[in-house]
Amino acid sequence: MRDIEHWIFDLDNTLYPAQNNLFSQVDRRMGEFISERFGLPFEAARARQKKYFKTYGTTLRGLMTEDDVVPEEFLSFVHDVDFDVLQENKDLNGAINRLQGDKIIYTNASRDYAVKVLDKLGLSGVFREIFDINSAMFKPKPDPASYFKMIDDLGINPEKSVMIEDMARNLVPARDMGMKTVWVRTEHDYSGHKDSGGGYGLGHIDYTAPNLAEWLKRAVKD
Repeated sequence: MRDIEHWIFDLDNTLYPAQNNLFSQVDRRMGEFISERFGLPFEAARARQKKYFKTYGTTLRGLMTEDDVVPEEFLSFVHDVDFDVLQENKDLNGAINRLQGDKIIYTNASRDYAVKVLDKLGLSGVFREIFDINSAMFKPKPDPASYFKMIDDLGINPEKSVMIEDMARNLVPARDMGMKTVWVRTEHDYSGHKDSGGGYGLGHIDYTAPNLAEWLKRAVKD
């Protein structure tokens, strides 16, 4: 890690514990949006939501591709959640602040949502840039086009970068580009379980970090 110049962090379930259930609120709001928009029972809406997620990388991309949904309308609806479930983690914040080099947020969410999350976590002003779904021209992780736009727009050298992410499949393009990869494993199926694309035993994961603060402290020390 001594040669790392760019630290690229995912947001949801990476910079805060998945048990906080902030993203679970967002996930439910996605189902509610589809239910209301298409007049579907909630369970049928959830099935469409999960189909889009697995096929396109995000529910939003599926809605844009198959249903011509305006992205801003969707994002405004699904990000109307209770941010008070988040708490500052001083141990993690201290580890992030001690990192030498560039620090970036790379998220499939919107910038406005990311700013609110970082504020609640006590991490406002820590990251040079937030590369959000708008920055990616609504091409979500793990679409390689999103990664190439991110490194081009932000002047990032992949071979001197590390990407930290809770969804194992989102680390595949990063590793292919030459980045070091860190998987923040959670118990959610979409984090990396075999039925959601896999993560176990695959060569695109360099490190696994069930406790990100402890992993970052060891990385800096080493």
